[in-house]
Amino acid sequence: MYTPTPRNVKSTKSRQDTINQGDEGAGKKPMSKTQSHFLVPSEKLDKVTRRVIAPYAQIERKGIKEEEDKAGRYLDMNRFNVFLEDTVDLESLLYETAMVLKTVTDSSGVFVYIVDKLKNEIVLMHPETNNPERHQINLPIEEGKTAAAHVASTKEFLLLEDVQRDRRFSDGLRWIDAKVALCMPVVKPDGDCYAVLELYRTYAKAYDDNVVYTVVSVACWAGAAVHQAQARVTLSKTAHLNSELRALLQNYFCDRASIDTMLTDMLTVVKSFIGALRSSFYIIDKEHIGQQIQADMWDDGWSNEKTTMPKKKLKVNLSLEQNPAGYVARNGETLNVRDAYRDPRFNKEIDATTGTVVRSCLVSPITDKTGVIGVVQLTNKTSAQPFDKEDELIFSVFVSYCSLIVHFYTMQQKKIYNENLNRVYSELMSLHLKPCKHDMEELMENSGVVLPPNTFRSFDYHISEGSSNREDMAGLVCHMFTETFATRNFEKAQLGDFVLSVLGCYRDNPYHNAEHAFCFTHTMYLILSNNTGYFDFIETVGLMLSGLCHDLDHPGYNNNFLTLCKHPLASMYRTSMLEYHHYFLAKKMIEDKNILRKLPTIDQERIMEEIKYDILCTDLAVYFQIRAQLTPLLADHHFEWTDNSHRKMLKGILMTTSDLSGVCKPFGVSKAIAESVYEEFYAQGDRERAMGYTPLSMMDRRRAINQPAEQIQFLSVVVLPCLLMLQSVFPNTSPLTDNCRKTQEAWHEEIEIRGQKLWRQEDSLPNSQKNLLKEENRSENDINKPIE
Repeated sequence: MYTPTPRNVKSTKSRQDTINQGDEGAGKKPMSKTQSHFLVPSEKLDKVTRRVIAPYAQIERKGIKEEEDKAGRYLDMNRFNVFLEDTVDLESLLYETAMVLKTVTDSSGVFVYIVDKLKNEIVLMHPETNNPERHQINLPIEEGKTAAAHVASTKEFLLLEDVQRDRRFSDGLRWIDAKVALCMPVVKPDGDCYAVLELYRTYAKAYDDNVVYTVVSVACWAGAAVHQAQARVTLSKTAHLNSELRALLQNYFCDRASIDTMLTDMLTVVKSFIGALRSSFYIIDKEHIGQQIQADMWDDGWSNEKTTMPKKKLKVNLSLEQNPAGYVARNGETLNVRDAYRDPRFNKEIDATTGTVVRSCLVSPITDKTGVIGVVQLTNKTSAQPFDKEDELIFSVFVSYCSLIVHFYTMQQKKIYNENLNRVYSELMSLHLKPCKHDMEELMENSGVVLPPNTFRSFDYHISEGSSNREDMAGLVCHMFTETFATRNFEKAQLGDFVLSVLGCYRDNPYHNAEHAFCFTHTMYLILSNNTGYFDFIETVGLMLSGLCHDLDHPGYNNNFLTLCKHPLASMYRTSMLEYHHYFLAKKMIEDKNILRKLPTIDQERIMEEIKYDILCTDLAVYFQIRAQLTPLLADHHFEWTDNSHRKMLKGILMTTSDLSGVCKPFGVSKAIAESVYEEFYAQGDRERAMGYTPLSMMDRRRAINQPAEQIQFLSVVVLPCLLMLQSVFPNTSPLTDNCRKTQEAWHEEIEIRGQKLWRQEDSLPNSQKNLLKEENRSENDINKPIE
């Protein structure tokens, strides 16, 4: 806070010392320094201070009965905060303070000037005039002419001991023939000069140091009080504005109001707070091609007591307009144009975009990281005055809300655009998902099914062996669905169209292809058909459809690789990225082909929920979670068919079993399947190495020699535990477990044939440590021997 220092004042005493001196003169003890200086006994206030505070006490007591006997009463200085809580006339209050100072300082009179920063003038107050604006007297703020204007410019007080002989100011005090004068600026803590107090004497007696000190103290206090009062008013307006705008934003963000209604209401609110006549809102069109700045403009309509026209939305070119909004859009600067007609940057004609005569305006850009995304403009105040700092502060609050609106509006427009784009792509994809006409005709020639071979109901069956061929897959799948659900639930033509379309959506990968989907579905079909009655119709349909669609559009890479290469699917889903993608495509295929149209809507919704759960269970990470929960239930014989959570876990095990059933075929088939799996793994490993990463051993083609050992470990750790859990519930699935063990033995034989051996701990140790390890093992064996 700026505090003027009196000239020629050698020493000043604090208010505390003045009070204590008064006490000592009266034979009283000095007031303790620990006593609150906000609660001072009235009898301890010195005469000068009591006279200065009198106007404030008088205003506070206005409308209340006359104060009773003051003896023994305390004057609580905190009560002066009342003036900061109510609306007060600061200029009138300052004038009354000046009149008190006039009496205290034995002055002949006092003039009070209010500083008008916008016009760079000081205005002489006339409180006794009924129409002060009509009799207003203004002086330009400049140095060297009048004392008051000089003080307003320098913000330092002046002590004129001989006004008539002081040649610094040619006009003197201007209003009266004074001998001595004291001009004191009322400076706020932010450094702005709010007013100038001009005390004068018509007789030749200079103001002494005590008088100067008193006036300086009161002026400093008045500056702080004015600053606090103005800040309180601004904060009150800002808080009210925040409350109004938040209520409007809530309606908009909750889709209870359109952008047109939102902007209309918000601009109406800010206009009423600031007192502007017109308002305009521009949202820059970032999608516009070219160098010109195109924008959507919302402008005021015309209204009176009888008629109201709403705001109008127009398309304007801000690049060509020589108006404040165009300037802000191009330069990104906030503007407070006090007089547009004197500003060479803008046209002197009527604003072509708004049709308004612009005298003054307040314009601000709305920006984000890409630059200017909008512009908001207020035009002409109702008071015909330019916009001031308080208006700018309130306007900045409004602009912050505008940023949210424009950002949300832009996101909403992008959302609408992408939704429509997705519809276009969806229609295009549906067009290309239709099966080949010849395949459909050939399938329907056999009544939509293909009769299976004799070995079809065996877990050993695979589409690559026997009399069947890959062209029969669609007919065999239709046969499995027809046998499971009968034709009353699925029409043959519709089922054939669906199956052919689904098989066509599998990529030509070495392993994750249509052949794998058929193998999965076949294993699921055998388990369900051999154990009827355990799952209801909804669960059975969900499991069969999940089996057929569980790997739709598989890219041949795992979830870890998608995360590593920052694939879009990794951004769309947190976990199980591929599984969510498979479910999305399965849902689209089922809805597009309307394969469930014969079922009630509620059954269709339940089936889709089942399919989502079942497909997500094909993620091995999910399988390990289920296994950890289901294993103790089966071991302790606590599994209950009536418990839905138990049934869900068992369905997850069913999905994993069917997914891994390729390794449960005869070794010739399972070995070929393993080789196709490694072909995909090595392709991923090659890409990881090219990206600078070291692939896992199973994905490193340089370590292909480890395939048998890796297969044995995979069967032991992943596959066999899953098969054993399923066998404990459905004993007739034991052929899967038997084949898995046979495959495991065959891989051991493969290792022996290749002349390899499994890795042992001692193989990686030097000879000295090998001997030590043997001794440790011998000691452990001795410890583990039973005691006889």
